[in-house]
Amino acid sequence: MVTFRINGEGFKGCTVPGTEAGLVGCYDGGIPYRPNNEAVRAALPYRWRKAFDRAGGAWWFNGDSAHVCIRDGHGRNLTIIYAHGVKG
Repeated sequence: MVTFRINGEGFKGCTVPGTEAGLVGCYDGGIPYRPNNEAVRAALPYRWRKAFDRAGGAWWFNGDSAHVCIRDGHGRNLTIIYAHGVKG
């Protein structure tokens, strides 16, 4: 199973479980995983949760790391949330 360390500017980091993904994700044993969106949303400050919902859980992967950019209602960047996969 894969867990993800979540961090970003403006909030305290946390660790969230991974969920099975379609094709793209952090592979472990031939199965791709991505961060659990509900757990990430719960860890965010309340003022960013709607923006995270607006992003639609579109994680961009680069190896075992991923990120999602959340924006306000006018399209301005609020922060970038980084997820670093930890296998085992």
